[in-house]
Amino acid sequence: MPPLGSVRRRKEYSDRFEDDGSGGTLSHLPIVMVTPFEAAPPRSTLRYTLVLGTLVALGALGIDTYLPAFPAIAKSLGVTEGRVQLSLVSYFIAVALGQVVYGPLADRFGRRMPMLAGLGLFTMASVGCALTNSIEALIVLRFFQGLGACATMVIPRAVVRDLRSGEEAAKLFALMMLVLGVSPIFAPLLGSFIITWLPWQAMFWFLALYGALCMASVSLLLEESHPEERRTSGGVLSAFGTYARLLRDRSFLVPVMNGGFSQAVLFAYLTASPFVYIQLYHVDPKVYSLLFAFNAVGLIGLAQFNVVLLRRFGATRLLRFASAVQTVSALVLLLSFVLRVDSLPLTGLCLFLCVGVQGMVGPTTMMMALEPNPEVAGAASALSGTLQFACGAISGSLVSALFNGTAVPFALVVTVCAAVALGLAWLRPSPRLVEA
Repeated sequence: MPPLGSVRRRKEYSDRFEDDGSGGTLSHLPIVMVTPFEAAPPRSTLRYTLVLGTLVALGALGIDTYLPAFPAIAKSLGVTEGRVQLSLVSYFIAVALGQVVYGPLADRFGRRMPMLAGLGLFTMASVGCALTNSIEALIVLRFFQGLGACATMVIPRAVVRDLRSGEEAAKLFALMMLVLGVSPIFAPLLGSFIITWLPWQAMFWFLALYGALCMASVSLLLEESHPEERRTSGGVLSAFGTYARLLRDRSFLVPVMNGGFSQAVLFAYLTASPFVYIQLYHVDPKVYSLLFAFNAVGLIGLAQFNVVLLRRFGATRLLRFASAVQTVSALVLLLSFVLRVDSLPLTGLCLFLCVGVQGMVGPTTMMMALEPNPEVAGAASALSGTLQFACGAISGSLVSALFNGTAVPFALVVTVCAAVALGLAWLRPSPRLVEA
């Protein structure tokens, strides 16, 4: 019998992502059995579901709630909407940087202390955002808000691994992902409701209150799940050796960057969509929230069917198809803005396809990146998140920097990112990913 905490692979990696003529590839994925260090004592699944669900929703609320307020913030602070977009970009940058730090910190100091520190930072930064009357201060405070929110994107997954195994862990992960998927649908609706009746500062007071609620939940309901005897001693610096090795591994880097450039399309959309819908097409903030929710439903829906599509077509063909759809949709969007075809239905359809296919690209590229690296899956997950959020931050920065009062720069950034993702999807897979 293997020692407790060991990982037993029951199938070697082979024929990973290319079609074998039988119509799919998931049957070739290795079966990994993880034996927990010790049996988790009985705990309230409902309690942990509520606490962890509350935590994972915070990151999405920090991004999506204030999108309908972009025009109001720009008018209140006397700046262009392009400057306001930088406050979203700074949030993305913080999330990208924070992911490679919180994982090692949680392994070194336990789960509760880094989580509470991140939530405290998020709450204080939210209060600062509500009180500021300067766009420069808002951009800086949004960076610290994102740095705090990043804790809720990394640590809850580790808590689930600490407390549950097998089907129980899968159930908790599924419920957390459901919350994470639903949050982007309701957050803009909440934001539009707030901006309709209250000044834009009320959104940040709401986020501060939500952060304080999360702190109370962690303090009162979430005990430490990572005892001292299991903690690592190397900390953050020792993790960078693993990160460096992964960056030299083509089987990891190519799918991650493929997903990163595809995600850059999504982040460019998040940055520019308030301008496109509210300013360009003059839709009401409440209508904008419904359009935003419609695109989010498309992304979630395709993500739910992703496993079925993988079994039918295989990862490589599915990825190439999704990237092609995204590129063609982006090109049509660009041409419509260049030729001044002012059609809200056409713009909405193109953006729906550009955003929706991320539900296929994201999970597929993540699977392709992590599957060859099971021994460092945590580090690989953190690094992939950092690289992909970095791509998103760069695309959002470009949208803001190139802003000229039209939607052409936004569509151009989207088209270039989608085309690069398509090119990466057609790169020859690494020898580690195919049968010799």
